[in-house]
Amino acid sequence: MNISSIYNSAYSTKMRMFGLSGSGLDPDMLVSQLMQAERVPLDRLYQKRQLAEWRRDEYRNIINLLRGFKDEFFDILKPATYMLSQSAYKKFTCTSSDSAVVTATANADAVAGSHTIFVHEIATAAIKVSEEGITKPVAGTSAPDLDRVRGKSFSMSIDGVTKTIAVSDDITDMADLIEDIQKSIDAAFGKVNGESKVVVGLEDGKLSFISNTAKGVNKIIISSVPGETGDALNGLGFETAVSNRLNTWDTLETVAQKMKNGFTFNGEGKILLTINGKDFEFDKSETLSSMMSRINSNPDAGVIMQYDEISDTIKFTAKQPGAGVTIELEEEGSTFIASLNLSETAGRDAIVTIDGTQTVLRGSNTFTINGVTYNILKKSETEQTITIKQDTEAVLETIKKFVEKYNEVIKVINDKLAEKYDRKYPPLTAAQKKEMKEDEIKLWEEKAKTGLLRNDPLLENIVYGMRKALTDSIKGVPVNLSSIGITTGSYEEKGKLIIDEFKLREAIENNPDAVMDLFCKRPSVEDNINLTSEQREIRYNEGGLAYRLFDIIEDNIRTRRDNNNKKGLLLEKAGMAGDLSEIKNSIYEEIEGYNEEIRKLEMKLYERETSYYAKFAKLETLLSRMMTQSSYLMMQFMQG
Repeated sequence: MNISSIYNSAYSTKMRMFGLSGSGLDPDMLVSQLMQAERVPLDRLYQKRQLAEWRRDEYRNIINLLRGFKDEFFDILKPATYMLSQSAYKKFTCTSSDSAVVTATANADAVAGSHTIFVHEIATAAIKVSEEGITKPVAGTSAPDLDRVRGKSFSMSIDGVTKTIAVSDDITDMADLIEDIQKSIDAAFGKVNGESKVVVGLEDGKLSFISNTAKGVNKIIISSVPGETGDALNGLGFETAVSNRLNTWDTLETVAQKMKNGFTFNGEGKILLTINGKDFEFDKSETLSSMMSRINSNPDAGVIMQYDEISDTIKFTAKQPGAGVTIELEEEGSTFIASLNLSETAGRDAIVTIDGTQTVLRGSNTFTINGVTYNILKKSETEQTITIKQDTEAVLETIKKFVEKYNEVIKVINDKLAEKYDRKYPPLTAAQKKEMKEDEIKLWEEKAKTGLLRNDPLLENIVYGMRKALTDSIKGVPVNLSSIGITTGSYEEKGKLIIDEFKLREAIENNPDAVMDLFCKRPSVEDNINLTSEQREIRYNEGGLAYRLFDIIEDNIRTRRDNNNKKGLLLEKAGMAGDLSEIKNSIYEEIEGYNEEIRKLEMKLYERETSYYAKFAKLETLLSRMMTQSSYLMMQFMQG
């Protein structure tokens, strides 16, 4: 509730008499003046509630600040900056002597140096593919009608290039027609090494167009000339546009009609497939594209189905390469699979020799050995070299960003702890706001919000804990921040860290394992919740600096509940938007307490105000009677 909402509905619905009464008194003005003093406690309650709301918002700003720190450096889904992982402190660059054959990356388990790799075989996936083109050639459905084609045109597309083919008006027989169309096609599209790209022929008295696949010609389409009526398409014996390739947006029923070996559906017009034990059902009205999408997106089927427009084949490829991975296709009641005329090629394992001595087989082309992840791309005739160098600059930049964010967090919290509260700027009452401009209200409230977290014990513990965590020694780690070039500033800077880049770079280069352990040495106590004091001490003493800071942040903004049903300290105090703690925290209870006091006091004030009006009404009645009696007596005296 906003502080300006001083009056509840009881006030806003009161019916009062305005103006002067018969006695000459103004009841509204008098009651208003009397109530001003009465409402001072109510205004104070509103101010207290407003301060509590502002204080809650300040705490939530700190919560969001810590969440940002956690999200940036303690999120396992961001491996490049995940400060609890060794990979953040041991980074390498890998260079291949031939990146067309093999590439590599290295994790924290790798060692700077070089490795050789000879790729004997790459891993391949099992494949089932049509042995030849599956679609019918372009052919008419009836014999050409010479009278209907003379002097007319039709449209032909060859692999995406479309031209208009004109038929001469002096053809006399079928041989003339074929020769004439062939010349027109050759003139429009040219030849390849003296051979036509599309060969025109006659089969069973019907015109046919055969693509010269040996010369790289694949998809052809015969159609009407756009916008032209009475063209040659129907006269040539074609009912509609036709292609020698499937359209994946065709329904399965249409696909069956276009295929050389047309397939049948079961009695219900469906195709029932089982692929590697996973059952599928496809209706004849479903498109080929939908069929492939459903199969490809199903992880249990484990295959990729695709139509290759160039080769005019349908292919099933195992998602997982390697020997032993097979493709099992079964069909019940329909003949789709049988019509594809599939042949199978078994998958193979990758075979490589590492460092000239160790020959290994892997069921994938990406595998990790001794911290180096190899990605082999093709078979090689020579041995390749992978050079691994420590990426000092990348580690340096990661630590610098971590320190910069830490300094930002510390500064914001320290500023809030030192911020003074000015009692001359309490929250404004509704009456005060009515007398001020919007800019004046804004400036006033900016001052009124300062110092609300001054010397706050929760924030003091966070700062103290963070500073102590960075200076206390770590069991089994021979270095500290100072020895690797990270020191604290002056006393006035209150824990700010300063980096000597030269010294830090030297430490990363010369002693990377020590730097890594300083930040992310893993403690023997795994979790950081529901620990005994002894367990907490062990985790603190053994854990690297990143673990210590992570624990402090979790102690304050943890959304998980502990055995006492408590979340992080700051969430218990002020809650967090979007979390159950938003309406279950100590400040929320404080605000609700003020709301209850405000409700009760408003009711009392309403009763008091009603009482004043009743008294004035009674006074008005008495004065009216007195005035009546006085007038009566006056008349009696005058008559006497």
